[in-house]
Amino acid sequence: MEELIEKYINANADGVKIAEMEETLQQSRLRLGYVTRKLLNEGRVEKKENRYYPVNHIDYNK
Repeated sequence: MEELIEKYINANADGVKIAEMEETLQQSRLRLGYVTRKLLNEGRVEKKENRYYPVNHIDYNK
């Protein structure tokens, strides 16, 4: 789950909200919040206001 969420955040350089991930990834807001908090604490993503951003943007669409 962590890899999926990190990949989704990395694919959205403009930032993503939990609600957007909830709709796209079909996971509960609680689960997404738990995993994104873990990624944030590990320095794998950044959070500004209520959006999550990639630390090192990787373009998965190439």
